[in-house]
Amino acid sequence: MERRTFLRGIGVATLGVTAGCLGDDESDFMLRVVDQKFGAGEDGALTVWVTVSNPGNEAQLGTVYIRGELEGDSFVRVREVELDAHQTIKLTIVFEIAYDEVGSFNFDSSVEPPESQ
Repeated sequence: MERRTFLRGIGVATLGVTAGCLGDDESDFMLRVVDQKFGAGEDGALTVWVTVSNPGNEAQLGTVYIRGELEGDSFVRVREVELDAHQTIKLTIVFEIAYDEVGSFNFDSSVEPPESQ
C-alpha cells in the first residue's frame, strides 16, 4: 500500500515538474524559409524568389539572408521581415545581370531571429 502511494506521488511530482517543459512556448522563433527558386524576372534579369512563412501564433520579426556565388563572386543579400501569425510572404531579389548572361550561379537562403532576441 505504501509503495503504491509513493509511486503515485512520484508520478504526480514528475508530471508537475515537466508540465512547463512540455508546453508550447510562443517565444520560440518560428519563421521558416519554405521555398526558394531563381530564374528570369519580368525584365529578364536574374531574380531570386524566397518564400518565408510564420506557422506560429504570434507575429514575429526576422532577418532573411540570401548567400551565394554569381559568376565566381560571393554575395549576401539581407532583408528584414515581419510576419503576422500564420502569414507567408514572397521576397523578390533582382540582380543587375540578365538571366541569359549568367554562366554560374548558386545560392541558399535562411531566416534568423533579429539580433536583439
